[in-house]
This record gives sequence, C-alpha cells and structure tokens, in this order.
Amino acid sequence: MSKLFLSVLTCFLIITCTIVSAQTRVSYDKSNEMDFGSYKTYKINKLDVKTYPEFEPKKEGLNTLVFEIEKQMNGLGFSQAVTDAPDLLLNIGVVITPVERTRETGLRDAPLYGGQRNYHWEREEVVFYKYAEGAVTLDLVDVEKNELIWQVVSKDALEKKREKNKKKIEKAVKKIFKKFPVQE
Repeated sequence: MSKLFLSVLTCFLIITCTIVSAQTRVSYDKSNEMDFGSYKTYKINKLDVKTYPEFEPKKEGLNTLVFEIEKQMNGLGFSQAVTDAPDLLLNIGVVITPVERTRETGLRDAPLYGGQRNYHWEREEVVFYKYAEGAVTLDLVDVEKNELIWQVVSKDALEKKREKNKKKIEKAVKKIFKKFPVQE
C-alpha cells in the first residue's frame, strides 16, 4: 500500500474520531413520584472537581458552567434561595480524564526486512490521537426529604481554545435542561 493511501486513511480516522467524540452525550435519571412543580428555590451546594493535574480546568470554564446552570434554573422559574432553607440543593461534579485513541499495527506497518537474523514483528497498539474528556454530573436533592430527585450526566471532549470550550459548555447545559421534568 502506498504511503499516500495510509496518510489519507489516517487523516480520515482522526477526523471520524473527532466528529464522534465531539458530540455531547447526556443521560438522565429522575424519581417518578416527585412533583417538580412544588419546588421554587434552589441553592448550589457543592462544586466537586476531580481531574489529572495536566488537565486542570480553567476557572473561567467552571464559572461559565455554574453561570449557565443558574441561568437555566432561573429560566425554568426557580429562584436562588437567599436564606439557608432552599427547596432544592444542586450538587455539581466535574471529572476530566485523558483519552487516547489507538489503532493496532498490521503487517503493512512492519518495517522492511534488513537482513537481520531472527527477525520478528509483533502487533501493538499505536496512539494516534490524545484529548481530554469532561463529564459533568448534576444532582438535584430535595432538602426536606434529603432525597435525590433528578440526576443528569453529560460527557464531551474538551477543546484547547477557551472560547470554543465556553460555547461547548453553554450548548451542553442547554441540552441538559431540555428534559428537565418541570410540571405545570
């Protein structure tokens, strides 16, 4: 196989993996017997961040996340509690992990035979793309019953540029709240 074909194939794989990893994945879980219309106030209780040192999130990204969550909650008719007795507590968890895309080498990748004795070749995994993936978990807790009533997890690849990350965070938080179970 020609080197040009292998280069084109490698570029195609990188682009495909980038497109697949660039889609925000969101999963929901809610308590069926809760009446979400009875809640009026909320308070952000905890922001918990777990990450590898090389992927330490920027403060602007975390501020954007909290701001967007508050904006969506306020847009749904909730107000931030001014006292220490809100109806709902919001716990926000952020986990950032490194991800490596690999491929297995094939016989086509083996070096040419150079006349050495006992020549052998082994298959191995070769890293061709590295990035960071962020996961956000949002828990809503009924303060009175001390019970988890709604949980959502959103995962997406992080961008290297601050503005692109900000737009991704805004889009992800909107997607999270699309299925918020508000009853009228």
